[in-house]
Amino acid sequence: MHVNRYPLAVLVPTVGSPSETFIRRHIEELLPRKTVVVTDELNRYGAQQYWTIGCPAWELRAYHRASLVVRAARRFLRSCGGDPRRSAIKRFLREHGVTTVLGEFLSFSLPFLDLSIELGLRFFGHAHGYDVSATLRDPYWQKEYIKYNRADGVITMSQASRKRLIGLGLDPSKVFVIPYGVVVPCIRPIHVPRLEVRCIAVGRMVAKKGPILTLDAFRRAAAMCPQLQLDYVGDGPLLSAARQFISAFDLEGRVTLHRAQPHDVVQTLMRNADIFIQHSLTDPETGDEEGLPVAVLEAMANALPVISTFHAGIPDAVEDGVTGYLGAEGDSEVMGDHLAELTRNAELRARMGEAGWLRARELFSSERETKALREVLGLENGKSRHTARTG
Repeated sequence: MHVNRYPLAVLVPTVGSPSETFIRRHIEELLPRKTVVVTDELNRYGAQQYWTIGCPAWELRAYHRASLVVRAARRFLRSCGGDPRRSAIKRFLREHGVTTVLGEFLSFSLPFLDLSIELGLRFFGHAHGYDVSATLRDPYWQKEYIKYNRADGVITMSQASRKRLIGLGLDPSKVFVIPYGVVVPCIRPIHVPRLEVRCIAVGRMVAKKGPILTLDAFRRAAAMCPQLQLDYVGDGPLLSAARQFISAFDLEGRVTLHRAQPHDVVQTLMRNADIFIQHSLTDPETGDEEGLPVAVLEAMANALPVISTFHAGIPDAVEDGVTGYLGAEGDSEVMGDHLAELTRNAELRARMGEAGWLRARELFSSERETKALREVLGLENGKSRHTARTG
């Protein structure tokens, strides 16, 4: 039987989320034209699909949308002994010659660990923000994650999340920190000073992104700096609250809500901005946290000073006082003061923006992330270095 050579399989809950472009890069860049995808649903977002894939894919379909991450994975774990999907997935992986599996999101991917071991495949879980925050409020997953000691490794995006995983009982030698990567221009972007100063915020309007606190920081700075404008890109459950805040404080002429936008539109807005702001914090109800926000890295790549918080992996990227300013979670007053300072000082904006661009080029480029992932996964030079498992 002819076996196609697709050495890498990427497991991903859905395809096309505007907030998961880092997963798109993994699919497209780790092994171009040699990767397959196993996903719960290919077209969840319909007309709002922000990216697609052009590789072979196996779609689970059977999970219920409302229980994608936790309950559905439990259901699969309980039923996998005689589940026909299990045989179908194994056949799909065999037919395409898969030798290495990268599971995006630990809770979603864990049900496929035993299956991969049975097939003699190398298996790596990739932890993201939700994996190492909200999910870990569930004692079930605190115990289940220990099974990743049977995997070849777990990849995470920050030192803070690595420490949390090791604290659960994962083998430190199997937990690798590889920060997300973004496209960093070879030549530093120049933001020419003008009378108007534009700041930009990019992120889903959910609690951990702190959209109301971001708007409150802008309100405080705008009261001191009449030349300040804000472009806010993002959609989500707190959008109506954001609109109410803008109306209540008469900010309609100074804040533009762009809702969710394709990546190229976001990049254009960043090139036309002067400052990036994002008030990340822990969701008090769910415990959900950031991992390492890609929008922060993209702002640095665009030579924008970043104003954010001491939260999750953000301090790994933003050097407080060098590439921007960080403040305590919930303190919109300090964030507003930092924003006002940068609004008034074009030279400081340029200096911090250049430092951020240099740091992004050194530590957070997509090329650096791809190279590091290939090394850990055993995919150097675009080929699979496969060693069969023995148990």
